[in-house]
Parts: sequence; C-alpha cells; structure tokens
Amino acid sequence: MTKSDDIKLASTAHRERTSAVSPLPQDVARDVDVAMALFDSPEQIHAPIDPVEEQKLVRKIDFMILPYLAVCYAFFYIDKTTLSYAAIFGIREDLKLTGADYNWLSSVFYFGFLFWAFPTNFLMQRRYLGGNIFLWGFFLMLQAAAKNFGQLLVLRFLAGAAEACADPSFMLITSMWYTRKQQPVRMGLWYTANGFGIALGGLLGYAIGSIKGALPSWKYEFLIIGALCSSWGIVMFIFLPDSPVTAKGLSRAEKRMAVQRLRENQTGIENKHLKAYQVKEAFLDIKIYLFFILGTVCNVPNGGISNFGTLIIQGFGFSQLGTTLLQIPYGVLIAISILIVGPFFYLTGQAPYYELGIWSMIVSHFIEVFIIATFWFLLKRENNRRDKTQGATEGGLEGRDLDTTAFADMTDRENPNFRYIY
Repeated sequence: MTKSDDIKLASTAHRERTSAVSPLPQDVARDVDVAMALFDSPEQIHAPIDPVEEQKLVRKIDFMILPYLAVCYAFFYIDKTTLSYAAIFGIREDLKLTGADYNWLSSVFYFGFLFWAFPTNFLMQRRYLGGNIFLWGFFLMLQAAAKNFGQLLVLRFLAGAAEACADPSFMLITSMWYTRKQQPVRMGLWYTANGFGIALGGLLGYAIGSIKGALPSWKYEFLIIGALCSSWGIVMFIFLPDSPVTAKGLSRAEKRMAVQRLRENQTGIENKHLKAYQVKEAFLDIKIYLFFILGTVCNVPNGGISNFGTLIIQGFGFSQLGTTLLQIPYGVLIAISILIVGPFFYLTGQAPYYELGIWSMIVSHFIEVFIIATFWFLLKRENNRRDKTQGATEGGLEGRDLDTTAFADMTDRENPNFRYIY
C-alpha cells in the first residue's frame, strides 16, 4: 500500500464512521483515531458547543490533569538534584570519588535517558508513566546502598532510563486534552513546577541535612526523595486518566465535547498504529533536527547547574545547610519567570568558580535564541504557503473540509489543514 493510498484510507474511514453506514474493516479502522468511537452520527460531531459548558469542562479537565503533572514535574527536577545535595553532604568523600567521577555520575543519568528515550515513546500509556515514575524513585532509593563509583554509575543510568518518558508523556497528555491555543499556558503551568521543585528540593535538603541518624546525610537524601517519587508514581498509576475517550471522571456527553473541541488541532487524539513512511518523514524534516539542537543547548546549562549549582554556591563560603536554603529563592525565581554534556564543562580545576561552565550556559542561551528565531521564520513561511495554496482553490480557506482530516492519522506535512502555532 502506498503512502497516498494509506492517507485516503484514513480519510475514507473517517467519513464512513461519521456517517454510521457500517462497521469499518479492521485494516482501515486502525488508521482512525480512537476518539471516533464516541460518535454515533454526523449530527453529534457537527453539533455546536456551548461556550459556557465548554468553559466548565476545561476547568474540570484542569483539575483532573494539571495537579498530577505539576507535582510529578516538581519531583522530576528534585530527583535530578539529589546528587548535587549528596555532593555537599559528603558522598564524594564516602565513596572516594576522584577526578571526573562526579562528572560521569552527573552525565550517565542522561545517557540512560537517551538510551531509553526512543523505545519509551512507543510504550507510553497512563499506567506506563506511573510505573516509570515509581521505578525512578526505586532506583533513587537504591543509590543510598551504593558502595562505590561503579554501583552508583549503573543506578544513575537506570534512573535516567526510567525518567525518559516524563517530558514526552506530559506533552502527549497535554495535547490530548487541550486545544493548541490552550496548550502553551497549560504546559507553562506544569513546567513552572520545575522552579518550585528547586525550591522544595532546597527545603527538603535542609530538613534532610538536619537529620542526625545512623546513616550519612546523603543516604537519607536518596531514601526520602526516592520514596516520595515512588509514592507519587502509585498515585498517578491509579488516578491519572488515560485520555478523554476513556476518562472515568467524564460523562459520555463530556467526552464527546472534549473530543469535539480538539477538531481544530488537526492532530487527532490517539492512534497506536506505527507507519513506516511517517517515521521516514520525521527524519527528513528539518524541524526535528532544529528541535534536537535546541534540546541540546537547553540542557547544557540545565545538566550543569542541576548537578553543580550547590557546589558553586558552597564555593562562596556558605555552610552545607545554608547552601540548601539558598536554592529556595533561586527555584521561586525560575517558577515566576517560566513562560547533556553539561556537567563536563564544570572542570574540577576551575572550582569553585567554574568559568567554562558559566560560559557554556551563556553561549547555549544565545544559540537557543537563534534556533527559536529560525523556527519562527520557517513556521510562519509554511503557514503562509498553505494559506495561499488553499486560498486559490474553489471555496478558498473558508471552504476547507476540516472534519475530513481532524481525526485522520496524518502528520503535519500530510495534513493540508494543519497550521503551526508559534
């Protein structure tokens, strides 16, 4: 079957399903978004949505989704900074870490993240996400039992692999529940928890560092933070809804409205059928490489500061507990302002000022600005091209058949009705 035939099948399947003529053949039905199962007639799909009822639904969805993602994202950052707190609580001395050992422990987390990032995108489900959050907390707790560099290195790698599903899962969940115009604000809300995670991590670090027990403070850091992460993974496993189609907290009418309001996205809700030509298309799209570069330069400062931030502050002469407390205003500032090689820029010989590490952050942020400007230019140009092409056809832009492509499994390139948000 050719690519064009596959696209026609998806569109035909959509029309047949909404016309309620007959059940779809299995090979065709798999190309139709699962959201179509909610509709029994064309009238239901095209029925107007009451703005007041939609607003109530959005508020309900906000309470169903955002708190889980926000708390999880806070743990997401706290988890990555545990090694940083462990460093000021004596882990380097206790495990006899020398030379670049600490740098490797910082980076191997991201190696594990990269190793499992591709397969994890094919396995993402609600229960998969909750299970991985539980596992990353579990591997974090096990780090308290590490007796040497090698054991800690393996556990850091496994923790990174378990966390690889976090960002893509959050993006996917947000896109399944909100219109594209609503997504940036909602992503900003759960991403803001990153800053609160830093602040909370500082507060927890201070509390944990004050424990006078039989174990070194850095072991309590891993045990307590890991236990909290695993507990939250269980909560998400049980309570976070899979999608608008299966959410137990919504009535059938609310589910239909949740799906109807996403037609304008032109991205569908969910389809688990992997198409080889779409994978090929992704790798031939320049945007994927721009995103890769953007992700790299974003995480050079992120990977460095999350693991060396406390060491830099302690280098100014602050005590262990004072250093942990100073993370709180830093985290709050990040939360308010929100709209992997990194650790190796922090050379041991440059402690405590780490000149190369600081410059790596500055240069990375300049590159970020350039990449974002490039994205703006490319996306604006493509939107204008599509408007011009469709505007020249019979019926013009106003005559587009949005319903035909709204829930068909098409990529942004395949779907002529898709428009980029920038």
